[in-house]
Parts: sequence; structure tokens; C-alpha cells
Amino acid sequence: MILAGCVLTYKPNIISKIPLPENAYQMIEIRVKWGFLTGLGILLIFYNQWSNWKLLACAVLFFLILGIVIARLFGFVLHGFFSKQLLWLTIEIVALLIFGILYRYANN
Repeated sequence: MILAGCVLTYKPNIISKIPLPENAYQMIEIRVKWGFLTGLGILLIFYNQWSNWKLLACAVLFFLILGIVIARLFGFVLHGFFSKQLLWLTIEIVALLIFGILYRYANN
């Protein structure tokens, strides 16, 4: 799933023949949608405590946001930096930290 998410992040129109936008900002947003698949693959590899629902909820949110952050950074590499994209990245990193802290405290 991680490999599929990375491939679809790199080439988002490989499954559907939707024309890709010319605008680099919108192109990054299309790539971010496939970050969910990458995050889900990372979750399935690294998470193993499926019985505790608090940990599961925090882990799902943490790893999905991690996949989005990876996809957005991948978009930055391919299309360049935009101030609005940096704002979204900052918000996502703050949410990632919050869910990481919640995961740590839900484990107790």
C-alpha cells in the first residue's frame, strides 16, 4: 500500500484519465489525496494493538496525516513551494504532533 500510495502520488492520473491541472497549487492538492493510501500502508505495517479503540483512533489519525504530509512534501519537491501550501503543511504538522501526543497518553 505504501508503494501504491507513492506511485499514485507521483502520477495521480495513472488510474483515471482525468486531465491534470496546469496550476501547480492544484496539482499538489491532487497529490495530497493519495497520501491517505500511503498513511494507511504505514499504519498497517507499524501498528499492532488493534484491541484498544483509543489507541486505534489516535494511530489512524496520526498515520493518515503522516501520509498527507509525505505527499505534500513530495509535491513541494516536484512543483515548488507556495505560501498557502506551507500554511497547510504547518497545520498538518501541528495536527500530527497533537495526535502523536494523544497516542502517547492514550497508551497509559
